[in-house]
Amino acid sequence: MNARAVVLPLLTVGIAATLWYTIGPPAAKATPAATWRVGPPDDFRQARNYDELAPDTPLRLSFTASEARHVYVMSNSAEDGTLLMFPSPVIAGSPSNPLPPGRTVLPGEHDGAAVAWTTRAEIRATTTYVVVASREPVAELEALLPRLRRWSNKVLPNGSMQVTNPDGEVELAGNPRGGWPAAVLSRAADRSLAETVINGPLHEDPRLDGVWTASFRVKERRPPAAKPQRSRPKPDVEGR
Repeated sequence: MNARAVVLPLLTVGIAATLWYTIGPPAAKATPAATWRVGPPDDFRQARNYDELAPDTPLRLSFTASEARHVYVMSNSAEDGTLLMFPSPVIAGSPSNPLPPGRTVLPGEHDGAAVAWTTRAEIRATTTYVVVASREPVAELEALLPRLRRWSNKVLPNGSMQVTNPDGEVELAGNPRGGWPAAVLSRAADRSLAETVINGPLHEDPRLDGVWTASFRVKERRPPAAKPQRSRPKPDVEGR
């Protein structure tokens, strides 16, 4: 038996397998991934679907892609409507679209410190957070951006994050109790209705080519109910 005839095919198979596991299939490599981070930058954990979080809990998003991607991040609740989280032109230190290949943590950094969105206080309804990633700008969302209330750290002197109205006289979109103002956002939000794994690769949108989405839901943690105070009997008063 010719040893070369046996060894060369085996080497070829071995090299191909190594490349497969190292590089991965093209479709898997093209799929972006996102992980929601809950808590301060130096002590965070990954978010869970239907998380119960205290008001004003810091939130950030770790986004990873092998190619440049246009990313959109928004939230929606019945009480708050739809809020623009990224890209927001009024967050100092926030990057702009498209995000470069590799990992980017949103909303960004300013003066050497991580910036974070927060959960909104006194929102009793469930809040849904959606991330959309696309090879090209999503026309439906680009038209929506100027009309949404958005996060900003340029309002107060201390640089804290606040929700502000858009600049100029525009007709607001995403009003409270109005649902999602774009179909791609609504489809993304529907995914998390019964989803368990919310961190990791995004899902391909069924209608838009080259678009991936993910979402998760949060409830505000209600404070524990105050224990009723036991009434103590008044002491007897002499002379009565």
